[in-house]
Amino acid sequence: MAMKIKKRNRIILLSIVSLIVVSLFLGFFYPFKVKSHIPEEYIGNWINEKDNNWEYGFFEDFIVFDNDFWDYQHQKSGNENRVNLILTKQGKKIRLQLTRINQNQLAIKRDNEKEETFSLMGKAYPNYPNKEIKPFSTPTFQIDSVTVIGYYRNLDKGIKGFVERFFRSPFEIAISDFITGEEVKYYGDIDNLGRFKVTFPVINTQELYVDWKRTRIRAVVEPGETLFLFADISDYIPTATDKKSYEAYTDRSKQVLFMGNNARLNNEIRQYTSPWISVDKSRLRNLDDMEYLRACEDVYNKRIGQLNEHIEKNPTVSEKFRIYKQKEEKYDFAFNLMQHRFALYERAHPRFQDGYIKYVEENFPLNDELDYTLIRYFNTFLSDYIGYVGETLNTAPNVLFDEIGDRLQADGKLTPDIQKQIKEINELAGKIDSVANRDIIAEELRTRTDKLNANDLVKEVAGILHSEKSFLNTAVADSLIINPNLRELWITNRYHYWFEVLRKPLSVQKQVAFKQQVKNPSFRDHIDKIQKYYGDIANEDITYEASLKNTKDLNEYKEAEKIFEELIKPYKGKVIYVDFWGTWCSGCRRDLGIVNNLKEKLQGEDVVFMYFANRSPEDTWKNLIKEMNLTGENVVHYRLPDVQQAMIERKLGVAVFPTYILINKEGIVVNSKAKSPTNIDGAVQEIKDLLK
Repeated sequence: MAMKIKKRNRIILLSIVSLIVVSLFLGFFYPFKVKSHIPEEYIGNWINEKDNNWEYGFFEDFIVFDNDFWDYQHQKSGNENRVNLILTKQGKKIRLQLTRINQNQLAIKRDNEKEETFSLMGKAYPNYPNKEIKPFSTPTFQIDSVTVIGYYRNLDKGIKGFVERFFRSPFEIAISDFITGEEVKYYGDIDNLGRFKVTFPVINTQELYVDWKRTRIRAVVEPGETLFLFADISDYIPTATDKKSYEAYTDRSKQVLFMGNNARLNNEIRQYTSPWISVDKSRLRNLDDMEYLRACEDVYNKRIGQLNEHIEKNPTVSEKFRIYKQKEEKYDFAFNLMQHRFALYERAHPRFQDGYIKYVEENFPLNDELDYTLIRYFNTFLSDYIGYVGETLNTAPNVLFDEIGDRLQADGKLTPDIQKQIKEINELAGKIDSVANRDIIAEELRTRTDKLNANDLVKEVAGILHSEKSFLNTAVADSLIINPNLRELWITNRYHYWFEVLRKPLSVQKQVAFKQQVKNPSFRDHIDKIQKYYGDIANEDITYEASLKNTKDLNEYKEAEKIFEELIKPYKGKVIYVDFWGTWCSGCRRDLGIVNNLKEKLQGEDVVFMYFANRSPEDTWKNLIKEMNLTGENVVHYRLPDVQQAMIERKLGVAVFPTYILINKEGIVVNSKAKSPTNIDGAVQEIKDLLK
């Protein structure tokens, strides 16, 4: 009998163990739905009826309150219409008493505070009952941070219903960086419940593009704040009606709401449906400048008219909403006006008609600090505006020998001979208009000038000064931008652009000049960090110097066919992936930053990566190669004289940069439009096809 009991116990024990193992297996691969911590009729977002602020979101696993997620510690039902909750977060604890009034109303009492009435959120956010006149915070032009926390409800439904858009990728914030002049993206992981959090830097009040691939939400944030975002992803799944009209899909109400300091502004932005009226540049190509301006003005007037009608119908909208939307429309208009400058290049005389720029000057003064960072189009408008005015003034940089002498002296490189030559040239130049034998003096001046210009050290410094004057000339901006904060931000942007294109440190003189122009510590710190970075790179040795080929032995070659044949001859028997690029080309620099991924995919294969640099200064060329780690046994870099480079480009039909070409093992060009490193799988396949 004892043996039988023992055996039965073993069977029971094995059954229990088996059940646990199976449960763990199923729980891992097929997670069970956790029972809700709160009755289903309470689930949803609840709006305070007193001021229409969203204050609570009750969900199965957590509660949204005070811009964050709280855990359910305890839940007890007093009766069928009342629930008592204890919520916790990082040691904090709150008590809530929830009393159902009806299906869409709830009374909530928090701790010992007065009970308040809440309504269940529908698809569209309700209007706020009272007007708010609180202004935006005063711009400080100091770098601060913003945190966006959020919850995507029903994300899995989106994945199943609209796979190409609602895939499980990180939450994304896109924001303009006004120092770099670029759009920067920040990411936060989405957990298995649909929650996310991301913190990122801002300057002043800024406009965000929130998770544009998925939800396409536009928001505005101010420095130091936390903004909570809720979106029901099931509302984003297209219906049969939506498929007939993208406009209907976009304008259809969706449950999206905000909590936090600027929640009201962002909820009001969501309430407003922007008109589907825009400037169609393709239809305006044949208009003259003033006709184009009036067409753009007509679009602006229609859009601003609809906005003003919305404000009139909803008199309680906040002052922030009115300011933001009116500025947004204003600089969308300004953006379209100045983008028209690119149509001028098709003309013999690329200048606007009389009255065009005067209209811009009168209607878009650069005097409001809030504009520059609040509206993303402002930066492009300003860049186009300053660029056009600079071109109109034809301020081509001119480098003087005195400037060269000053730079050489500052760098400790001024030789007595160069100093003497500069002095003698200045003396001759002073005599040329006051003597009878003017022609003789002029000829002597030309001879001495040519001799000094031929000096290698003088040529090097002249090139640096020419670059500085081209990239760092702020004279036009100084005349247009009166506001000191905007001017400092613009100057910092120009210095950043210097580093972006030339990839080398500033001279001591230019560092001093920058600090004389810019006092903002955040801007100074940004430039100081980049200066140190490129100073370190300039002092580094090239890892595999044999990759940089000396082509002086080909200087006498005058035929593109012969030059190209000599350059590729050492690599016959291998597939050659050729990249025509330039240090000045932003797309080229982007591709150079990712090409090593392509090299890794082809490691050990008979492939040579060959680069031809177009019009690229030697120090910039070398620094970029070092920075991007673009050397190795199967890497070849050529920096040919401009004439020879142009001959080869014409021979191979290179018209855009970057251009990629494939050469087979026999030395024959087989693909003049090869895939770029951005299409890594396509590029690998094309190369492997030639390796067979």
